[in-house]
Amino acid sequence: MARSLTAVFLALFTGIIFCSQVVLAESLSVAFVDFQKLEAKSKKAQDLQKKLTDMSNVKRNDLEKKKNELVNLQEQLQKQGPMLKEETRNDKIKELGVKEMELKLAQKAAETDLQNEFRAAQELMMRDINKIISDVRTQKNLSMVLNSMAILSADDAFDITDEVIRLYDGSPASKPAADKPKAPAPAQPANAAPPKPKAPAAR
Repeated sequence: MARSLTAVFLALFTGIIFCSQVVLAESLSVAFVDFQKLEAKSKKAQDLQKKLTDMSNVKRNDLEKKKNELVNLQEQLQKQGPMLKEETRNDKIKELGVKEMELKLAQKAAETDLQNEFRAAQELMMRDINKIISDVRTQKNLSMVLNSMAILSADDAFDITDEVIRLYDGSPASKPAADKPKAPAPAQPANAAPPKPKAPAAR
């Protein structure tokens, strides 16, 4: 008798757990976004990538010019060095050292500028996309939206990437945060004398 009761309780307990899992699965609505697909298909993302690539090319060309100037100066010093006066040769050597230092500083500055530009562009892009994803999740009453990189396998019906792309490309370009407004001029005390009117111009 005890065994039969235990079996009944186990069956009931298993059934309750199974039913709760079914209810939870039915109430849980999930979607995902493929960010690689978004970057490849979004016109705004492609325009942003082109802007950053063009900026990188400009800085690379500037560095290449400085490098060529340095190489030319090195070649001139090697060829003409023995024939130059000591003072002139020393001036050339100093100029060569300055060019080398300028090239190193320019390389470091270009690298820093590009890193900052890429980081700022990525932050703006992700801020806009995350806002759109949040709005879509609310409109569709979704429980969560996942990154496709974290999913092993899923039905394409749960993919909302195309909708996010459409909304992202149709949204106005995001801008960096505006500078803080200047503080207003300090108010004059109540007992301050009013400004004297200007005298009329002499005719």
